[in-house]
Amino acid sequence: MVKAFLRPGMNPTLTVAVVQLEAKMADKDANLRKVLDFIEKAAAKKAELVVFPEMCLTGYTCGAELEKTATLFELAEPIPGPSANSITKAARENNIYVIVGMPEVSTEFLGQIHNSALFTGPEGIVGVYRKIHLVNFPSFPTVRETHWGFSPGTEIPVWKIKQGWKIGINICYDQGCPEIPRIQAIKGADVIVCISAGPTELKDAWYMTNQVRAMENTVFIVYSNFVGKQWGNVSFFGGAMIIKPTGEFEAKGPVDEEAMITARLEAKTLSNARASWPALRDRRPWMYTEITRYPPLS
Repeated sequence: MVKAFLRPGMNPTLTVAVVQLEAKMADKDANLRKVLDFIEKAAAKKAELVVFPEMCLTGYTCGAELEKTATLFELAEPIPGPSANSITKAARENNIYVIVGMPEVSTEFLGQIHNSALFTGPEGIVGVYRKIHLVNFPSFPTVRETHWGFSPGTEIPVWKIKQGWKIGINICYDQGCPEIPRIQAIKGADVIVCISAGPTELKDAWYMTNQVRAMENTVFIVYSNFVGKQWGNVSFFGGAMIIKPTGEFEAKGPVDEEAMITARLEAKTLSNARASWPALRDRRPWMYTEITRYPPLS
């Protein structure tokens, strides 16, 4: 074990809460009330960061049966906007950082919407992450994110919060593509947050994927997911996770019920993991250029 090293201004610990939430489909008001309630509950447990699932404000599959509601183009909001402002107000009042998924309408390119993660906190909106890898799987015919109207994101930011910890965010399928978490790790992320709509059929795969991403990048992984059934008869397992850089579970949520889990992340765990498994130090990027030479398989 090595003596923990802290960057200047970095707190030795960070307390995180993760919510696995059952959403009411296409009902932003009802889901926003739940988010605001859980923000208060997380703050009461002394959490400094609370994380909610992908598309939390609308439910994930609301695009699958558009005749039942407004289209995602009508449900999407700008950031900042009404819902983002309400969440930011709660973050300020409770002195907590909040990450929550929502459909975002672009204010730069009219007619474009994104599957986005709002990152906000006591000082206001920290940033926005937009999902890069959109889901169009033959095995899930009701899930067609490009058909629903989403455009992919184009940036992979990492943000530093006032506790001095560096946070990367990705959304669901992005975590399954190893390049995204790797880039976040080499940009300095201490914690990679994955907000997800992980279906029950892929439950075992999500446990394995998140453990591997933690180990290969020597980062903490924080995973939030839906619970319950949504339109298209898609079932979500919950299973919130907080994983150490060693791949060990710090905390696990129950399956098939709404819940919130918390854990205190320790910088010394990060230091020890990277000293004993120096995967980021031992990268040889000049040897990997072939990965950019070949187009995606068609």
